[in-house]
Amino acid sequence: MFENNYFYKNIFEFCDDPIIIFDKDYFIECNNSAVGTLGLSSRNDIKSMHHSQISPLYQADNQISSIKFQNFLNECLEKDFIKFEWLHRTIKNENFYVEVFLKKIIFQGREVFFAKWKKLDEIKRLEKELEKQNILISQKREYIHKINEIIENNDVDKEKLLDTLFLLNEYKNAIDESSIVSKANNKGIITFVNDRFCEISGYEKEELIGKSHNIIRHPSMTKEFFKNMWKTLLNKEVFRGVITNKRKNGEPYYVNTTIIPIMDNNNNISEYIAIRHDITQLFEKEKIIQEQFLDELTSLDNRQKLLRDLKTLINPKIAIINIDKFRNINDFYGFEIGDLLLKEFAKNLLKYKSTNLNIYRISNDIFVFLAFGNFSLNELKKVCNTLLKNVNFEPIHINENNFYLTISIGVACTCSNEIISDNLLTRAEFALRVAKENNKNILFLDENMNIYNRLKDNRQLIKNLRNALLKDKLLVYGQKIVNNKTNEIKYETLMRIELEDGTILSPSKFLEPSKKAKLYLSMTRKLVKKACTYFKDSNIEFTLNLTLEDLKDNYTMNFIFNTISKTKTAKQITFEIVESEGIEEFQEVNNFIKNAKKLGCKITIDDFGTGYSNFEYTIKLDIDIIKIDGSLIKNIHLDKNLELTVETIVTFAKALNIKTVAEFVHNEEVYECVKNLGIDYSQGYYLHEPEELILK
Repeated sequence: MFENNYFYKNIFEFCDDPIIIFDKDYFIECNNSAVGTLGLSSRNDIKSMHHSQISPLYQADNQISSIKFQNFLNECLEKDFIKFEWLHRTIKNENFYVEVFLKKIIFQGREVFFAKWKKLDEIKRLEKELEKQNILISQKREYIHKINEIIENNDVDKEKLLDTLFLLNEYKNAIDESSIVSKANNKGIITFVNDRFCEISGYEKEELIGKSHNIIRHPSMTKEFFKNMWKTLLNKEVFRGVITNKRKNGEPYYVNTTIIPIMDNNNNISEYIAIRHDITQLFEKEKIIQEQFLDELTSLDNRQKLLRDLKTLINPKIAIINIDKFRNINDFYGFEIGDLLLKEFAKNLLKYKSTNLNIYRISNDIFVFLAFGNFSLNELKKVCNTLLKNVNFEPIHINENNFYLTISIGVACTCSNEIISDNLLTRAEFALRVAKENNKNILFLDENMNIYNRLKDNRQLIKNLRNALLKDKLLVYGQKIVNNKTNEIKYETLMRIELEDGTILSPSKFLEPSKKAKLYLSMTRKLVKKACTYFKDSNIEFTLNLTLEDLKDNYTMNFIFNTISKTKTAKQITFEIVESEGIEEFQEVNNFIKNAKKLGCKITIDDFGTGYSNFEYTIKLDIDIIKIDGSLIKNIHLDKNLELTVETIVTFAKALNIKTVAEFVHNEEVYECVKNLGIDYSQGYYLHEPEELILK
């Protein structure tokens, strides 16, 4: 901007005060001080941001920031220069005060704004601290005078008593400063209120002392609420909750309340102390947002908010998410269950919300991710793929029902196709429609994508799978699992598909397509039959991998148990459950484990150490072996923290008499480390690469 004036360029770049140049919609430039103040990575970051991203929704006077800011811009246009105080926000949502010097300038033939900030946080903090210290000094002088009068006539340790009383007084001051405090006798009659109580309620102390708390009860609070509150207190338990109270003028206010019963020497309730925090502003602000821009059911932003954001945010990209066949859930379980399911699904989506990624519900079963600014298409793609994975494997629990949802996603950003070059939301809806019509999880609609080729490739893969199964080209591979003490060998059986051209496919290539084409369960049955046939005349132990989908299919389970009985391989088999997150909640899993162990089979849990519930479900379920996740093993020789983590897992397993397996053992250093930690078995390419088990 200052290419032709080196002097002004240096002033701009190296000024200690933040400087920002912007027009009515977007930022144009900022200096290094502004970058640091806002927590940006570089000066380029601000060029992809909107004004609203560096201010909270409301200013300190409760005015909406966007409206108040626009008023200041209009005033500056009239007067050329203005000065005002403003509450800003960093990209990490940390608020700070500045004094803004705003001037209108002409740049490249158009009017823009030049803003310099003077930070006020430290000044305001020092002023407040000075005022507070003056009050405390005055209080302490008066307090010391009274204490000295008492002590002079008593034989006590003066200094010790002073220290104790000072400490108690500091506690009292801290609570009085920040909280609304009252005391009541055991009948609920008010015996004490602090100044904050009077300030917020509008009553004088004399009007409150001797009255019950009904004097501030708001009519919206139900009898049932207070019945439960008193039940808690009379049980000598602490009550916590949010209460709507009524000021003397009739206005409501909201308090986050803690009520503590105080006991006498006989353990009887002598009085109650209530400590409250005023959260009225929070409630009022959320109410305004909810009325205008929030979806009533899920509390996500609604379609109106999405359309508004699309007009103001730069570089927008949309992922539109549809719950597949949601109408069937409403028809079968009813709308009440359907609504609960939508609310839980919305909660799950909120895990993905970030500074430049907003989430909306725009109709019954349709949700939207709106990425903007520096949030790239690749980042959005990663988020969508993570969502797909989590939805596929994590059921939603509603009233003892487990709902395994599937979703379809259409993603749009720029598009040069004239047929679909409508607004961004329309393009995303088109992408979603194409995805659903072609049975795809997700479809990206941009000018570098060839939809039809991808669909063709997918159809070809499914066709190849069908042909391979018809021609008995499902192969059983095995990888050795080595006993770290005896060097005895057992095998993990692995599925492979051989195509007509000789290409060997691993499950990562065909697992999901096979499930969508409803081929997967038959493939599991074929592998089990081939593996049991291969090992039936030996004493070698082997592992069969099963997914939750396998365990929930009665026909597949009956087939597996019948095959085991016919081949008499039960005592050689270990079943490895490869989807372990949350499996303890499924009755089918518990039933399977019991039936398998009755036959003499063992049970392994895969990927141990990566899920939050690993330890819990290992205790709940009758597990024989845990396979420690490869992410903890492959660099264990380089990372002491990984070694300590694995050591903890091994100790836990030994305490429960559970064997351990280390996977991803890829070199000698890892192998030695694993053995030194006392892990029972090792598996990995260092010991053996998977190879086909040829049936005789």
